[in-house]
Amino acid sequence: MDVEDYLLLFLAVWLFLSAVFAGSVDVFLTLALIGLLITIEVGGLFMGREQKKNLKPLVELLLLLFTLVVLKKIYTILSG
Repeated sequence: MDVEDYLLLFLAVWLFLSAVFAGSVDVFLTLALIGLLITIEVGGLFMGREQKKNLKPLVELLLLLFTLVVLKKIYTILSG
C-alpha cells in the first residue's frame, strides 16, 4: 500500500469513528475538521499538489461550519 492509501484509510476510519461516537452534528463536524487537518499536516509531504488543491475547499467549508458552531455556542452562553 502507498502512503496515500494509508492517509485515505486513516481519514476514513477517523470519520467513521467520529460519526459513531459523536453525540451531535457539531461535535462530528469539529472532529472531521481535526482529522482532515491532521491528515494534511502529517501526510502533506506525500501528497501531490493536485490532492492538496482538491482538499482545500473541504477544509474551508469545515472551517466555516466550525465558525458557525462556535458562534452558536457563544450565543447560547451569552443569552443565558
